[in-house]
Amino acid sequence: MMAPDDRREKVNYEINRPTFARLKPPLPKICRFIPYSELLREIEQIGSRIRYMKPEFISEIAESCEPDYS
Repeated sequence: MMAPDDRREKVNYEINRPTFARLKPPLPKICRFIPYSELLREIEQIGSRIRYMKPEFISEIAESCEPDYS
């Protein structure tokens, strides 16, 4: 899920709602947060070579939505 950086907490809160956490598989295990600023920075660095990129490059900037209970 991509959203503005300042929405990180809201996205994590919504994804971790009990309704979604009870799904099989739980949404927090399969959803990741992609900060808009990071995606924009990556695209700017890649430039016109973006058309050669595999979508998996996004996984490097995506953040887990699983709660940290430590």
